[in-house]
Amino acid sequence: MKFNLFLIIFLISLFSCRALNFYGDADKPLFNSEKKEIANTEPSDSLNVVTFNIKKARKIELAISEMKQLEKKTPIDIYLLQEMNEGGVEAIARGLSLNYLYIPIAYDKSDKKNIGNAILTKGTIEHPEKLILPHAKWQNQQRRSVTIGEVNIHQKKILVFSVHTETVAMSRKMRGDQIDSVVHYGQQESSHYQYVLIGGDFNTAFPKYSRSVVNKFCSNGFEWQTSKVGSTAKAMMGLVTPINDYLFSRGFVCVNAYAIRDSKSSDHYPVFATLRY
Repeated sequence: MKFNLFLIIFLISLFSCRALNFYGDADKPLFNSEKKEIANTEPSDSLNVVTFNIKKARKIELAISEMKQLEKKTPIDIYLLQEMNEGGVEAIARGLSLNYLYIPIAYDKSDKKNIGNAILTKGTIEHPEKLILPHAKWQNQQRRSVTIGEVNIHQKKILVFSVHTETVAMSRKMRGDQIDSVVHYGQQESSHYQYVLIGGDFNTAFPKYSRSVVNKFCSNGFEWQTSKVGSTAKAMMGLVTPINDYLFSRGFVCVNAYAIRDSKSSDHYPVFATLRY
């Protein structure tokens, strides 16, 4: 059964490959809302975070509506978004009154849109960076990346990573190299920051690989803040319910975390966490 699921997922990944133009520059293209203060930056003892892969940014209006409902219950300080284009990021930022940093990794010729990761926040964002992950998918030379920025909120500086790693269409060894790249960069920069937040879609379709990813982070001084959330995505009409989406950090303690499973705007669930400084 496990082998059959792997084969099905691999074939879907193989035949869904698209023609892409890869952006190889480390500093462009880049879209941001520039440096401006939006919300109250008074001190706080906690940070509310959501990581969410909004599939191909196709149901943006529905995603905005869902986010607004969540904001009524708990104001969110930082969103980490994957599979985004600049139009979707700008719409969410406008709808929720947020600053944003968006760095695409490729242009999808089929959808005629950029695709990449974003950070949105009620604070300000400085020092934008794009970390291009090792290895290209052999089918279309697609690369994956991490959008990195320094978020200033609650009178604190937080180094924030929005991550999207490769699917099972790439070998486990190569995907492991991508995780190592994120962990190494996070470690390298941690000496400059008391608070580090790393989250996103790690495409861990099977439990063994999920455990490997968690071990890489935890053995290098990061904490898995969403360890009790359970499945974060659905595929194959609900037959496959993997843990794909994670929040790791340094300098925080998790107060609460859960997946929002009534969300309809993607095949991933938004994953929420309250972290205490």
